[in-house]
Amino acid sequence: MDAATLAALGQEIVYVQWFAWLDIVDDPVRAVSGVQPIAFEPGDTGDPDLDGYTFEAIPGDLVDISDVGHDEGGSETVTARLSGLPIEGGLLDIVEQKSKWRKREARLWFRVLEPSAFGPGGNPIEFTPLPIHRYYSGYLVNLTVETSAEDQSIVASIENYQAALSEGSGLTYLHQVEFDPGDKSAEQTLAAANGMQKAGVSGGLIRPGGGGGIERNNYRQVNK
Repeated sequence: MDAATLAALGQEIVYVQWFAWLDIVDDPVRAVSGVQPIAFEPGDTGDPDLDGYTFEAIPGDLVDISDVGHDEGGSETVTARLSGLPIEGGLLDIVEQKSKWRKREARLWFRVLEPSAFGPGGNPIEFTPLPIHRYYSGYLVNLTVETSAEDQSIVASIENYQAALSEGSGLTYLHQVEFDPGDKSAEQTLAAANGMQKAGVSGGLIRPGGGGGIERNNYRQVNK
């Protein structure tokens, strides 16, 4: 981390701007805390996940990102909550389609804003941004809508790479479409299996058998 940022973080009052990217298929989320969108030109930061992209502004009081904890197994899961959103059909469709977001990449960055001009009462009115720093990378493992009498929120859970790659998923090839929306192997396999059942073929492992039949496991089915 650069010396200027380290020095600023040691001040009594620190002004921080947060950036987030969620790699949702066909609808990636790029957001920044604040009141104005931030557009990075190619080569601005040297980070290919930032340069050339625009991050849409979200008021900071509607965003809550949990602290990042670290232990011997790596960093803990981070939760990002975005409140005050109208929950409409398109957004609900994305949440319900896990193949669009489950185990896809997510990034979080921050940068310190140093006051450069002050208004009445000594309140800062202009800021100079310091270099931006990536502080968390992982996979999006959960995306939910939470509603209450007061508000409604989108809640995203981001898990570090080590935990996401080492966990026992309990998944089979039938879940492949959750990670690759274009994968049709499970659908085609099930269709083929259904076709075999309709043709009267049932049982377990199939291997060639003599005598004009099909030997399956420990029994024979004679073709007629």
